Amino acid sequence: MKARDFLINGSLLLGTVVLFFLGIEAALRITGIVTVKPNPPKIYQPSAVPDISYELKPNVSERAYRSTVTTNSLGFRSAEIDPKKPTLAFIGDSITFGFGVEDDETIPARIQAMLPHINVLNTASPGYNLIQQTAVYREKVKKFDPKAAVLIFHFNDVEEVGMELARLDPDGILRSQGWKPTDTACDPTETGILGKIPGRCWLDLHSAFYKAMKKYVNARQGQRDLAAQEQTAKTNAFSENISDDNLNRYGEQLGKLRSQFPEGLPRLFVIWPERHLHFLARPKLKEIARSNGFKVLDLYEVFGNEAETLGWDTVHPSAETAAKGAEVIKAALDHYQMLP
Repeated sequence: MKARDFLINGSLLLGTVVLFFLGIEAALRITGIVTVKPNPPKIYQPSAVPDISYELKPNVSERAYRSTVTTNSLGFRSAEIDPKKPTLAFIGDSITFGFGVEDDETIPARIQAMLPHINVLNTASPGYNLIQQTAVYREKVKKFDPKAAVLIFHFNDVEEVGMELARLDPDGILRSQGWKPTDTACDPTETGILGKIPGRCWLDLHSAFYKAMKKYVNARQGQRDLAAQEQTAKTNAFSENISDDNLNRYGEQLGKLRSQFPEGLPRLFVIWPERHLHFLARPKLKEIARSNGFKVLDLYEVFGNEAETLGWDTVHPSAETAAKGAEVIKAALDHYQMLP
């Protein structure tokens, strides 16, 4: 092959490759599947109540967390309340809210489908801790006189960050307490093939295609890490990352939630499982819940520490896991005769 032909063919090949990647880049940007600039979910608004901090917007139907999130006039991810029906209130965070699953796949929605004669009210929001959950019940739920309550607990509720109030920044992004604005920093992947790409810091800030590849690689690695951590937890079952101090603080706040309940309100405390077994913390947590009048359902006894999560997330349950969890919660409500 002549040098001129080689140069022409090489240029055509290079041009084709460049056009291919530019086409993918354009498609990702136009469709909004991946964005370069921050694109927070458009489902939140600041709350006028200081200890709620932020809340779901009422009467919206928006794409968020790879699913559609629809809210009622109260700003809850539930149908409108029928005043002729008794109400069962679900209290919680992103697990209860249904992070990453469709409206009809959340745990409260699945239980609503099993109990059409009852209002099943999903009062949860991603990032809520027990302080916010208590305030939401006090300000928004109590007036509807629920006949029973279900609190779904995750151990991140008693980690250090779980005892603080998140807030919305000016762009509508949820931020932890004490967060301060900083210059945008790149966070490129430093391992594998993506870690060998030149200019990866620039790409991380300006390329939708690079961000899509990074999300895919990180999700796969996250699932591998999760599986390894689940197995490690079984061999170190008595290691514990939850302090007694945080459990006690949680217990104090749970007492404040209890004070909002009418005397004798049926209440179920659901422990949602994660990768750590919490052999030491779980018995203490159960005692705290029982001392506040809750019946306890420990879903570690159903899933162990290997509940299937979303394929792109290592914390939140898949639709299948949420469905199974809902069935067990419904069975517990029946067993303890909590339903009106």
